[in-house]
Amino acid sequence: MSFTGKVKGELAALPLAAHCCVTAELGAFILGASVITLSQNRQLSLGFRTENAAVLRRALLLFNQSGKAAARPRLLLRERMAGRRQYILQLSSQDSHRLLRDQGMLRMGEDGEERFSAPQRVMRRNCCRRSYLRGAFLACGYIADPRKRYHAEWVYQDRARALRLKRVLGQTGLYASLAARRGNALLVLGGGDQVSELLKIMGASLAVLSLENTRAEKNLKESVNRAMNCDHANMNRQLSASARQIAAIETLSLGQGLATLPPRLEALARLRLSQPDATLFDLGQQLDPPLTKSGVQHQMRDLLARARALCEQQGRTIE
Repeated sequence: MSFTGKVKGELAALPLAAHCCVTAELGAFILGASVITLSQNRQLSLGFRTENAAVLRRALLLFNQSGKAAARPRLLLRERMAGRRQYILQLSSQDSHRLLRDQGMLRMGEDGEERFSAPQRVMRRNCCRRSYLRGAFLACGYIADPRKRYHAEWVYQDRARALRLKRVLGQTGLYASLAARRGNALLVLGGGDQVSELLKIMGASLAVLSLENTRAEKNLKESVNRAMNCDHANMNRQLSASARQIAAIETLSLGQGLATLPPRLEALARLRLSQPDATLFDLGQQLDPPLTKSGVQHQMRDLLARARALCEQQGRTIE
């Protein structure tokens, strides 16, 4: 099951809250997953459309809690591509008008007929905002697998519905951007912190734990990769420096012989030739008397300077 499916399954199983929250969640369902049809006698009919059976059960539960039903809803099933199923919970015209009036989604037109429109009223209670976000996600939301990216989005039929959700997200401290996709309005929320906060607000506790575990694993892997890259770079620099030192020592050995060097430089030069992979600290500890890393560095610079001077006398350069 996808991460989105797991989140929706968890949210759909949450117990219903107060009547105001049921109204808010149901309103988000209507804006995000409704199918509104107009009969021959100009009567509106409302249906909820989803491909998730758990979401369908949640929509039916919300409808039953919203008030007394005038008629029993009808369940329609459509077969889609790749064996997917689409469920439609069709309400009676009387129940549809009742729900839409309760939500403030019916407006009287100039011809005297009621028409559907997005509600204008603002939700002032935090509990209702959380319920609205939960309903919006169940209706038309999507969250990418956190192992790949931190991304949540909602697809609406028109810009007005998306703007309403954008305002509610802003009231909870979340910032989403509005775009367009294939004629629909697309609302996008990005960033690990924002996606995690969204799940917390909606009440998906298990999904939050899963997301945070994934983030911790990714951060650990990134830290290990950075450490390995740093060690690899340090090793390359060390090997490069060792190669330059050995080249300088070989130049001195062929040009004048190592025995002509001062005893302290000769001992270090022969030690480096015998141990090309050793660190400067290890070389210093094997000298008599021992030298610190900075002392070995100073003597190596002396050897490199002598080799460079010898090459200049011979009319060539040392790499």
